[in-house]
Amino acid sequence: MLIVAVISLLAILIHTFDLTDLVTNFRHLQELVRQSGALGYVIYVALFILATVCLLPGSVLVLVGGIVFGPWFGTLLSLVAATAASALSFLLARWLGRALLLKYVGHTATFQAIERGIARSGIDFLILTRLIPLFPYNIQNYAYGLTAIPFWPYTLISALTTLPGIFIYTLMASELAAHGLTLAFILKLSLAGLALFALVQAAKRYAQHKRVDLFEEER
Repeated sequence: MLIVAVISLLAILIHTFDLTDLVTNFRHLQELVRQSGALGYVIYVALFILATVCLLPGSVLVLVGGIVFGPWFGTLLSLVAATAASALSFLLARWLGRALLLKYVGHTATFQAIERGIARSGIDFLILTRLIPLFPYNIQNYAYGLTAIPFWPYTLISALTTLPGIFIYTLMASELAAHGLTLAFILKLSLAGLALFALVQAAKRYAQHKRVDLFEEER
């Protein structure tokens, strides 16, 4: 009954605030944050957390953060929001109880792969799945809450591994808003893409070095 109540509450929040439209409608979200003044900071972080907990995509929110708040403050706000959201999802899974949630999600491929990975490789598996997009990020938050991984290492690693991607997306959104589609922007975007690609490749090499077979876990 508890999990039904939580799911019902999330559904009510999504419907009441029309979250699906809000976090996917770039212009609407941008105007809401801009017109809210100082309160826009709180609204932005709250929307980011609520969207993550409700398993809605947060990519538009990161872009809005870069446009409205600039590359540095936008990155900071997005990082704080993303870290708080992942921690809350993790704790929510722990609070609902492993036995109860296993009944509903224990059969899913994502949870089974993550549980096997943590059992075999521990923290290394967490680092690599945060850097290499094998599983949906928001679902990972709940799945890791059902494993034996401690809360603080999970939260710290989640923050550190999401920082590069958040910074790059925030910076690119800010640059595009400020200067438009210029040759300099295209060059920076290409460099950013190469940086993310290099980070993923480095993570894969680290996995090989540590003998963590991510792709076997995924299957």
